[in-house]
Amino acid sequence: MTSFDAIYDVFLSQISDPVFMEQDSDDQLKHRYLLNSIPRFRKCKKDLSKRDDHEFHEELTDEEVLILGTLMVVEYLNPLIISIENLKQFLSTRDFSMTSQAAHLRQLQELRETKRKDSEKLILDYTYNNSDLRELR
Repeated sequence: MTSFDAIYDVFLSQISDPVFMEQDSDDQLKHRYLLNSIPRFRKCKKDLSKRDDHEFHEELTDEEVLILGTLMVVEYLNPLIISIENLKQFLSTRDFSMTSQAAHLRQLQELRETKRKDSEKLILDYTYNNSDLRELR
């Protein structure tokens, strides 16, 4: 069994957002981000559907925990980017570009893309390392 807390720890080690941590003291957002991340890890050798509200019923490897935690970061960044994009629609282009919001949005988008690529690389390595090459014949 693998506790969701182990995955939450990996997720939290990759972000620095005291407001999020304060607002999510009951873990509901982290839980939602984890649930959104599970379908993105289709190649997992473990059955991630075997879970309850607090843990997976299989023991996940450190690599699998890292992948899920990294995918959670992508899920965490999505609403931040969407909220800034919504703000951009309310402001004129000139007003938006005069604020730091435009630069902040670009940085968040770049960070999300980097984290998405990181998770894809982790999944690719995981798949390669856990595949039986004899099955390719």
